[in-house]
Amino acid sequence: MSLEKRLIEYWQRNSLTNGGDTVIVACSGGPDSLALLDLLWKLKEGLEIRVVAAHYEHGIRGQASREDEAFVKRFCHERDIPFYSESGNIPQLSRESGESLETCARRMRYGFLHKLSQRFDNGIIATAHHADDQAETVMMHFLRGTGLKGLTGILPKRDNIIRPLLPFVKAELVEYCHKQGLEPRQDATNDETDCTRNKIRLHLLPLLKSEYNSNITQGMCNLAATASAEEKLLHDLTCQTAARLCSQEGQEKGCYKFSASEFLKEPLAIRRRLIQYLVQKISHGTTLTFRQVEAILELIEKNVTGSSLDLPNGCVAKISYGIFNLLKKTENILPSHGTIEDTPYKIILSLGSTVALPGGGAISAYVTDSLEGEGPFSKDKIYCDADKCGIELIVRYRREGDRIRLKAGSKKLKDFFVDAKVERSSRDRMPLVVSPVTGEIIWVAGLRQTATALADGNTKQYVILSYVKGEK
Repeated sequence: MSLEKRLIEYWQRNSLTNGGDTVIVACSGGPDSLALLDLLWKLKEGLEIRVVAAHYEHGIRGQASREDEAFVKRFCHERDIPFYSESGNIPQLSRESGESLETCARRMRYGFLHKLSQRFDNGIIATAHHADDQAETVMMHFLRGTGLKGLTGILPKRDNIIRPLLPFVKAELVEYCHKQGLEPRQDATNDETDCTRNKIRLHLLPLLKSEYNSNITQGMCNLAATASAEEKLLHDLTCQTAARLCSQEGQEKGCYKFSASEFLKEPLAIRRRLIQYLVQKISHGTTLTFRQVEAILELIEKNVTGSSLDLPNGCVAKISYGIFNLLKKTENILPSHGTIEDTPYKIILSLGSTVALPGGGAISAYVTDSLEGEGPFSKDKIYCDADKCGIELIVRYRREGDRIRLKAGSKKLKDFFVDAKVERSSRDRMPLVVSPVTGEIIWVAGLRQTATALADGNTKQYVILSYVKGEK
């Protein structure tokens, strides 16, 4: 079967688009993305899509980066493919943010693509991830330690991002370009071993292929496909179990109840998943740690009336006469915003949870292995190094003597508010995210990320912090 027919079959099997969708092809000019752009442009009528090309010129390789942009622009002009581009000085932005070049470039590139998507009424973003990328991703997650979900690797479709080339290895895409007379650009940074993914691509996978399994790439892809299907099955079974076990009483008020004895008849995997599922239902964005889930399972197994557990984000688990109850407290965490003098409190923000702020608004935190697809960051959404943050953070308001650490020294928080033109009446209501270890301010939510806990070239996992403002 030809490469074109295989792509169409994969596209239809995974329902990557709807008729009439605009597909924004992220094209660097390399063999993978050039093959994708050429294929989709030729197949656009049969796939019932509109195709445009997008290129982000990152400036990492100087003149070579500018030549990449000119190459893709010329390629599109010769074929009447609509072309859009944006440029950025990634080396400078990387130094300012403390990120690695790869992480910073990925963040800026996806920010550009998401802005372009909005321009085309939520257009679909197509990236050229292929089978070799899938193998690298699964291996990287495995080395860092992951559950079943991490082994799913790169999905064919997530939100508005699609990966039509996942069934193909890179060699097939290079051969396609050769047969079509295409002369793609080559990015020399892909051959440098300055990041984990490149090390896996250039050293680990070739070693495994030569010494242990000549078909390691396909093996990793098969693992991802198997894990993805089983992850979906377990999720569906968990939803069915919830519908069967949980009493309808109180659900409209965010309370789930079920018989402890009936629950204990379920397989352990379903029990663990059901607890996580219900917590997320009553408190969107809250994810329990393995230890917290095990503590709830122990609570249910002991089945002692009156026993209870306080969970993140105001959730409570308790036992009453053989019935397990999972609910969320309705009262505010704090009675008012208060001032420096009368509010010496703190709110614990566990990773994978959301905390409600007095008077409205919320701050959430979750951990991710990659910034890919996270969308644009802003004053209301930042990312940090997970190892530098710890397993939980503190949310509080300002105190006398607070300072923020910047890349060039530090500054009194009071002076920062003055420079930022924050009204005096609003300063006591500006949430601060603080390190529980050092007490340093990581983020003045909605205004400024400090130099504390910044991601850098050694970052393995990221904490994404988001702030939703309440009503004024």
